[in-house]
Amino acid sequence: MSFNFKNPSKLFAWYYSLLCPFYGRKFYKKLLKVLELNGDESILDFGSGAGVLAKKVIKYLRDNGQLTCLDTSSAFLNKAHKKLKNYDNVEYLLGDIRDLKIQPNSFDVIISSWVIHHISPEDRKEIIEKFASTLKQNGRVLLIEYCKKPHGISEDEVLELFNNAFLKISNKHQEKNTVLFEFRK
Repeated sequence: MSFNFKNPSKLFAWYYSLLCPFYGRKFYKKLLKVLELNGDESILDFGSGAGVLAKKVIKYLRDNGQLTCLDTSSAFLNKAHKKLKNYDNVEYLLGDIRDLKIQPNSFDVIISSWVIHHISPEDRKEIIEKFASTLKQNGRVLLIEYCKKPHGISEDEVLELFNNAFLKISNKHQEKNTVLFEFRK
């Protein structure tokens, strides 16, 4: 099975769509609790994939809230679009966050689940800096990451990347090898 996230095989996209809800259930539940949304936020789901987390988050937004699903894979973004077809307050962005014309101070919240460790180490710094620039003052990043080498990213590296982008840790929940981080601008 290929782990090509940009151009996934149909089998991989199907498998991943099933795996995420099963594996992520307790972390998604914790993330939604920590989010404490009032409903009118502008939220970026970075690496939204098939829209599993987005489908849970959108239910907490009112009509004046906005969810943006960003992914580098049109196959996964199409799956997210199908999952969220009944919602008018969702925007879909295809591409690398560094190349997209996202205005500074656009988002109240950025969420990302199990994405950063899949990004090449040499690209991570720029991407986290882009998070910081697109985040509104007092905005938050909620990040779920697998933090065990060799497949994951170390907790120390996550903290260093966000700290260097002037995003400070405000909350952390760890269970086994997975960590839910909350950072504030």
